[in-house]
Amino acid sequence: MEEKFSIEQSLLKEGIVSKEQLQTLKIEQQRSSISLVEAIRRLKFVQEDTLIDFLAEKLHLLKFEANDFAPSKELFALLAADFAWKEKVVPLFKNNDELAVALLDPLDGQLMEELRFRTGLFIKPYLIKEEALVAILGQYYDRRKIPRGEREVKIEEVKESGILPTVIEAVDLLLLQALKVNASDIHIEPQEDKMRLRLRVDGVLKEISPPEASLYNAFVSRIKIMSNLDIAEKRIPQDGRFKVALSDESLDVRVSVIPTIQGESLVLRLLRQHKKLLTLEELGMAKEHLTIYNRLIQRPSGIILVTGPTGSGKTTTLYATLLTLKTVDRNIITIEDPVEYQLDFCRQIQVNPKVNLTFATGLRSILRHDPDIIMVGEIRDLETATIAIQAALTGHLVFSTLHTNDAASAITRLIDMGIEPFLIASCLNGAVAQRLIRVLCPKCKKAQEAATLTGIPLRENIKSAWQPMGCQECLNTGFAGRIGIFEIMELTPDLGRLAVKRTSSEEIVHFCRGKGMKFLYDDGWEKVVRGETSPQELIRVLGAG
Repeated sequence: MEEKFSIEQSLLKEGIVSKEQLQTLKIEQQRSSISLVEAIRRLKFVQEDTLIDFLAEKLHLLKFEANDFAPSKELFALLAADFAWKEKVVPLFKNNDELAVALLDPLDGQLMEELRFRTGLFIKPYLIKEEALVAILGQYYDRRKIPRGEREVKIEEVKESGILPTVIEAVDLLLLQALKVNASDIHIEPQEDKMRLRLRVDGVLKEISPPEASLYNAFVSRIKIMSNLDIAEKRIPQDGRFKVALSDESLDVRVSVIPTIQGESLVLRLLRQHKKLLTLEELGMAKEHLTIYNRLIQRPSGIILVTGPTGSGKTTTLYATLLTLKTVDRNIITIEDPVEYQLDFCRQIQVNPKVNLTFATGLRSILRHDPDIIMVGEIRDLETATIAIQAALTGHLVFSTLHTNDAASAITRLIDMGIEPFLIASCLNGAVAQRLIRVLCPKCKKAQEAATLTGIPLRENIKSAWQPMGCQECLNTGFAGRIGIFEIMELTPDLGRLAVKRTSSEEIVHFCRGKGMKFLYDDGWEKVVRGETSPQELIRVLGAG
């Protein structure tokens, strides 16, 4: 149960503690890494009856009286004796998939989550006096059978020693490891005799050491509980999310579960809540591209499309664009799926198909909200495309994304959707195509003569190229981070006329090349020449061409 009200302010307001006592409680809370409720009990600033009545009222919980309490042995078998004694919690009764428990601190969200994980049941907390709770523990849990020396192992201790972590700690450690190497995704895959873990770092999957295969089911259940998914359902795909704070950083984790013949496979998308937004310059745009793009986005109306496959950085480019355009006199509204990062200078809408909040329906509402700039996460269908085009034609500046391989295909894709070509010619400012490419590690990259790079189709003007070598700084990958490679097509009157004629994307590309447009390969090879990336990496991303 999360702390939905300000317990501190309520304690002060009702005169249960003084300001001086509250300050002392905070100091004790920080010093001993305990909750505020536990600090109150430890320092005995408040009588127990008063504290229980206060929590019962504010949290709308029931109090448990231990008179004539006679639970079954099966009920107490749900919790291990060492855990029950350590956490001061006892099971009371079970009703279908709900377990009632008596505990001392109902604000301990981690305990509630652990209880749900251990029992596989929804938890309903009851308040109880500590004396009564200890009496029940002593009657039903034999403390003499608890192994001595057992204790909760902290994450830092697990990392520094060879102690085998619990499932909960193992999941936390996996998230910490992914955070440390700046991974964007975690893949958890069942195998016949093992569990496979892979991290996507800089767009490439890298296998890491997994926990024991026997922990697989518990590992999956732990993540499903954190994501508020059905742990009993293993036959259909499920999607969920959770937030977690690790190493002073907040992560928003999107979880996707699919059933496979070996078991359930999970992918966790990691979104850092406080990640610094990149500027257009930091994305890797060349000066020539920046000049064209800034000209396009400074127009008062029209539509600009950013194209590329999934994971090519399209949303990052749109966020950087909005960061450039934000001013106090502009009303910026976005509709996204999902909202990856929270922007404090605009209003953001999360798509929710369950309540019929789609890109199309949300976009209609946005138009009634007096926007100057609109960002639509993706144009997926004719309805969304039509409304976006209409918004651009009626004086709004619209940004969105399309799944096409190059900028020229944005025109033909819209026509294939059913948009009239003359509308495209009237409102499309331009299209951007992009990919993300890994940057060579500056600590270990090494220049090599072109003659020594056999089997690599280098361009004629390239005499040498930098190569990834691998070092401790880059985890022996030879790369550190990614930048974008771009092509930007500005819709000129001549291009507009080609669109009206329903010209193919190949002909549009040929026309743009004749006008001197720089394409993805051109931008990529310039980065190879500057030593920012390797020719092998460029070919990996774009293919040989």
